[in-house]
Amino acid sequence: MNYFRQLTIAVLHPGTEAGSALDRNNRITVFAFAILPGLSPNFNSFILLASMVWGLYCLATGRLALNLSRSDRLVAIGMSIYPLVMIASIFINPPYSEELDWIFRLLPFFSVWLILPRMRQSPDGRLVPLFILGAGIGMIATFLLSLLQIAFLMDRAEGGATNAALLGIIGILFGGIALLNLQSPKSVEQRIAILGYAAGLGCVLLSGTRSAWLVIPVHVLIFIWFFRKRGFHLSLRSLAITGSLLFVGLVALGSGPVFHRIQELQENLTSVERTDGEITSLSARFALYKGALSAISKDPLTGYGPQNRMSSVLAELPDNIRPQLSFTHVHNGFLTAGIDAGVFGIAALSLMLLTPVIGAWRKEPGPGRDLAIALALLLFSSYVITGSFGIMFNQKALDPIFAYMVALICTDRGSTLFAPVVSS
Repeated sequence: MNYFRQLTIAVLHPGTEAGSALDRNNRITVFAFAILPGLSPNFNSFILLASMVWGLYCLATGRLALNLSRSDRLVAIGMSIYPLVMIASIFINPPYSEELDWIFRLLPFFSVWLILPRMRQSPDGRLVPLFILGAGIGMIATFLLSLLQIAFLMDRAEGGATNAALLGIIGILFGGIALLNLQSPKSVEQRIAILGYAAGLGCVLLSGTRSAWLVIPVHVLIFIWFFRKRGFHLSLRSLAITGSLLFVGLVALGSGPVFHRIQELQENLTSVERTDGEITSLSARFALYKGALSAISKDPLTGYGPQNRMSSVLAELPDNIRPQLSFTHVHNGFLTAGIDAGVFGIAALSLMLLTPVIGAWRKEPGPGRDLAIALALLLFSSYVITGSFGIMFNQKALDPIFAYMVALICTDRGSTLFAPVVSS
């Protein structure tokens, strides 16, 4: 309990140095943003929107300067091209009845311009460790909530995300972020790192998000690269906890939701070749992919606009299938971007996905660069792999998370040395 008392002081009481109020607000915001995704992702949207409004006010009144480096501007421009392309596609392709709603959904991708100057008011190396620690704490709380949901006979855990697939994506990403804290010399932070990663994997398993399972080996390779390069401190007690969690993980692997999803996939595979008109999860994806590719081939340059997304896809499918496909996207982020804005949409999406990697890679060599690259690779791989089979963007939880993390990755210099959140 002494550690968490010190943690509260570290977050809420920045000291007496100049700019300490801004630093305190930054820390509270970053810490809350890391904890909340699996518990209530709507609050992440609110935090990002409030940060954007406050950042715009501070820039307009001169309280903050737009002190973005050349690398920062490159990242911010790369983030902005995607929403600009999508906005253009909205107005190129009528009808215009929902254009304001779609434009509002795209606002998070402009946020780097507004929130990065505010983050820069905190000393180097202060926000990222707090975000990593918050990710671990948030995953532990989310896993406990997910266990309660399974205990009350839910087929798939949803956490506070109200969507099992969304919980799986958040679990694999934020669990991976939590594990980066193994480099901390504080034993309590090591334990939170291990527990947070195990909890994230538990959320992935209990949610039955099969696309998130594919991310696990890729993240393992990222961890091997990062920890071999930087090293980490791990006590015998933490090692014992690790072994225990591996055992718990094996038990979770044999849980009902996992077996159910594997069995469902096997049944879907055997029914793909049937011609009785039954639509399964797998056959629905195949139909959506086929319809999307056909629609893109007919209008590869401008697309159809996000407001016409599903109508253009369904128009390419047989009449007996259309009523059974009540989706808002085609379960592939790249095809969705192609439907929305043609090849320009796919190119803009690909550039935006690479912006965190570009921002991290362009830093000068040092521990700050290594940690930024690890965060960027975790973010990039999580979105690309899960988004190739399900949700990627145009979602009120995933859009703010991606945009906020891109700004956070850009915050510190490559030479920054990171200290534990609680140093005493």
